[in-house]
Amino acid sequence: MNIAARLRREQRTSGVINLVLSAAFFLGVFGLENRPLRFAAPDNLALDFLPQAAAIALMSSLVPLLVVSGSLRRSGGRTGGGAFIVRTVLSVVLAGLASAALLAALCLFGPWREIGWLVALGMKLVYGTALGVAGTTFALTRLFAQGSEPA
Repeated sequence: MNIAARLRREQRTSGVINLVLSAAFFLGVFGLENRPLRFAAPDNLALDFLPQAAAIALMSSLVPLLVVSGSLRRSGGRTGGGAFIVRTVLSVVLAGLASAALLAALCLFGPWREIGWLVALGMKLVYGTALGVAGTTFALTRLFAQGSEPA
């Protein structure tokens, strides 16, 4: 298996999937109307980073780990097992929630009280894509390193 090529493919897949899901959830939560969105009530745009981060961090690490682990197992490679996967996913989720908490704090305590709908959409798309790629990269890099360690 070409590890670098596999990692790039999984990163691209994760980026695209999380871009699309971030857009879908943004539109579902905040609607299609181009209007200013408040970071605090009533829109709570700042707090929306938390569920977005939790979902993206979980899925961007768990799914690639399961897919690539299965592929490695079928070819006789080491996969690290279930405890390894749980620890890795938990690390990504905690890091994702920490980044979301930081962004939420910056939004809530920063100088702005609201943001344009289109700018907010762009911000959520960039964040979702970047977090998805970062989660996948961290998880698979750990998995590939685990497989290269001596038995």
